[in-house]
Amino acid sequence: MSLATYLGCNFKVEITDEVTDDLIEISYIFSEEKDRRNVQKKHFTTQNVYEIELPNPIYWISHYQKKNSPHNYKKSQIDFITLCDLLKQYLKPGEYCEIYPCWLGEELEPNEGECTIRLDDYNIDEIEIYEKCLVRIEK
Repeated sequence: MSLATYLGCNFKVEITDEVTDDLIEISYIFSEEKDRRNVQKKHFTTQNVYEIELPNPIYWISHYQKKNSPHNYKKSQIDFITLCDLLKQYLKPGEYCEIYPCWLGEELEPNEGECTIRLDDYNIDEIEIYEKCLVRIEK
């Protein structure tokens, strides 16, 4: 079973080439089209759904990881900041995107939390993201 991190947005994103040195890949890594449709139907308000892959999962940005695995927590924070920097290039003022990490097959289950992050004004140390947490990123 694989964990997918879905990205929903109202703009088109270029799919990452198969071979890349990019830290963040935007593609269809683990999911199938039906999985992305399910996430869009259940959780997203956006038109386009992709999958993102980071070196360290964003659901490690949690109090549990901070306490039990601080090195993984810190690496995930750095990757999330990199993701936010990438999204700043796409989002215009007033626009947003959504992120939802979950295990394949759990796309239609209820989310277990929500948070909103303003790209121009967030404190990474105050953000908590778990599996099945709907994250709205606004500019």
